[in-house]
Amino acid sequence: MDKFINNREKLKIMEKKIFILFYLMVFGMTGGLMAQTTTTNKNQTTQKLKLSSAKADTVKGKSVKEVKINPVKELTPQQKEAQAYFQSGSAKARDGKLEAAIEDFTKSVNTYESTSAYMSRAYCYMMNNQYTQAVEDATKSLELSVKNPRAYFIRGACKYQMNDIDGAGEDLTLAIRYDHTNAAAYNYLAAVKLQKQDYKEALENYNSVVKIDSAFPDVFTNRGMVRQNLQDVSGAILDYNVALKRDPKNSGALNNRGAAKITLKDYKGAMQDLDKAIELNPKDAEAYNNRGRAKQALGDLDGACKDWNMSFDLGLVEAKDLIIKNCK
Repeated sequence: MDKFINNREKLKIMEKKIFILFYLMVFGMTGGLMAQTTTTNKNQTTQKLKLSSAKADTVKGKSVKEVKINPVKELTPQQKEAQAYFQSGSAKARDGKLEAAIEDFTKSVNTYESTSAYMSRAYCYMMNNQYTQAVEDATKSLELSVKNPRAYFIRGACKYQMNDIDGAGEDLTLAIRYDHTNAAAYNYLAAVKLQKQDYKEALENYNSVVKIDSAFPDVFTNRGMVRQNLQDVSGAILDYNVALKRDPKNSGALNNRGAAKITLKDYKGAMQDLDKAIELNPKDAEAYNNRGRAKQALGDLDGACKDWNMSFDLGLVEAKDLIIKNCK
């Protein structure tokens, strides 16, 4: 099987705009700061429904129990002030004003600590590539709510971006344990497994992403890459076909499909995909490298050498071996 690139730069996880959309989906952005708080610095807890069997009436032979509801305590002035900052920060986060949102969430937690405010600030830090601060906030959120899947997700995703692959895997596994519906968590965990070259586990996680949300960005390109590493080349091409049907300008999927076609000795088909990939992304060193392989197979060694030299110039070191072996 031809060498296939699978490094972190080629693997698409989630674009920043998708983080913003995911932020809105996860939190709802309704402004309900205290409603999401399970434990605070004052050791207060949210009110819960309690069933009592103290009295029972009979309706057509059936027992009906009274329901006693603990009254919801009115927010203190401190809590109201914190919630106002939280709502302001949420609005700014929706508009992509990350720095301003962080300032408001900071005022909120300084006024009254809550897991929601810490998580929201962590999301903004994450979207702003401030991963260390995001991890710190997610950890503080977990101190207030130990089984919070959202906080585990944030911390795991940021650890992945910080190249703490083992730590990311631990947090993302917990995020999924407490919430089986988080497609983004499965997506990141698949990337962790891919980094560890555990392709079977990566495939299972990408399958979960597709099951939860088949429209998740880049999932078919990434799953195709995993299938290709498992030597399921035909299955990989099927995934790339889906990705390209959705986005014909997906240069990564075109490059990957071109590499897969080389494996199947469909060199002309590979050339079509790789020509298009390079047209869309002229600085894709791997696409030049793969096209050089296709040209070599078709007998165009001069053209292959030109592509390998371009690939090397663009930073793909492994192209040098092909140049030394095949080019004058």
